[in-house]
Amino acid sequence: MVDIRTLALPIRVTENKYVKSTLEDSVHFGSLEGYKNIESQGIGDEDEGKIVELFKKEKSKITIRIPESDKEITLTDKDFMQNPRMEYELKDGMEKRIGVASFGLLTFRDFELDRSFNNQKYFKLRKDTLDDIKRLIKDKEKLTGNKCNLIIFSNPDFFSSIKESGYEADIVQYYDPYNLSQFSKLKNGNKAYCYLKKDYFKYQREYRIIKIAKDKFPQEGENVKIKGISKRASFFSLDQLKTL
Repeated sequence: MVDIRTLALPIRVTENKYVKSTLEDSVHFGSLEGYKNIESQGIGDEDEGKIVELFKKEKSKITIRIPESDKEITLTDKDFMQNPRMEYELKDGMEKRIGVASFGLLTFRDFELDRSFNNQKYFKLRKDTLDDIKRLIKDKEKLTGNKCNLIIFSNPDFFSSIKESGYEADIVQYYDPYNLSQFSKLKNGNKAYCYLKKDYFKYQREYRIIKIAKDKFPQEGENVKIKGISKRASFFSLDQLKTL
């Protein structure tokens, strides 16, 4: 029996025409740089590969101290021609070499108690989680122009396959770009910038697998076989998810 408190279910929204190949261990990696190029569609992130700190123009004040004289100059929003920002990014053109395979990760927080029966507890997906999955599917359909559905992967097979493949992978951490202390902590932390995204995208619950090319990663992406990753994976429609 599964201990739901330790649950981490990998999911992926897939075009219907690629369901068969996905269930045969085929994983598509897209270009990290390419994800910036779909930002205009409201899906990609223009700050992929970066961490940014944003200042609210109408509320911000910046103080500049001159060390030699201890003089301070305070800039207010009237001095700003545009919203100021700080940013740090991947170095040496690394973003051009990175391919990303994006999955979602459902955890204990995405479920709620449905009923108790015969001393057993049954859980179902929360409504807000289902709404976020619907949004993911709509995003993918808008991007590709094709009908999409969901694949749920077997937890142990999925993670052990990635480990054996040698690829790097991690959970995406979402942050508030207007929170200076959070920005500073992440900037000085050990998490690579390609695993950091603004909290606008937290509905994606993203788990990323990273593939690094020797030169530039193909703009059209690349299909890779990761042996065993789709073992015991299952295809689900939204209607089926509601009763899962």
